[in-house]
Amino acid sequence: MVLEFLTDAPEIAGGRVQPLPTEGAISAINIPHSSIVFDLYEVAEIKAELLGGDGIAVERIKHADLVSFTCLKAFAFDQRFERKDAHDLVYCLEHAFESTDAMAQKFRQALGGKHREVVKDALDLLRIRFARDANTEGYLKDGPVAVAKFELGEGGEPAQREARILRQREASEVIEQLLVRIG
Repeated sequence: MVLEFLTDAPEIAGGRVQPLPTEGAISAINIPHSSIVFDLYEVAEIKAELLGGDGIAVERIKHADLVSFTCLKAFAFDQRFERKDAHDLVYCLEHAFESTDAMAQKFRQALGGKHREVVKDALDLLRIRFARDANTEGYLKDGPVAVAKFELGEGGEPAQREARILRQREASEVIEQLLVRIG
């Protein structure tokens, strides 16, 4: 059996697996700022029929809310540069149950709370990686490019390049609209 513990040690960069000084297959993976989910979470009620005719179970499951998820994905993309992290981030913001204004309100609340520095740092990363600045259009930055290449591939045909540029613009716009509404 392999046992991996999750830990939050922001002073150690990256989410690398570290072997622990024990005998056996025990290790720890560092996910900086992951403890944010202990304070910024939602609860979902899950109902499932148990195997063997043992009835129906109802469980309440805590999971990262949109603010903590977005923050952790922003850090993950910044550290790993995995296209899937950028895609997950934009996809979840695009398909959130709340309006952009409601999401922005949640971020503003978090900026006034215990994890304000973590949230501020994550929003700064979104600005750097996805949003326009004085020198660069947002859709040309590595975040939107990663989203488009993850979703649409890297082919060089004109139609595929055009589709990627459109998706890059959409991804950048999702982030920019959120940042504008947060203020």
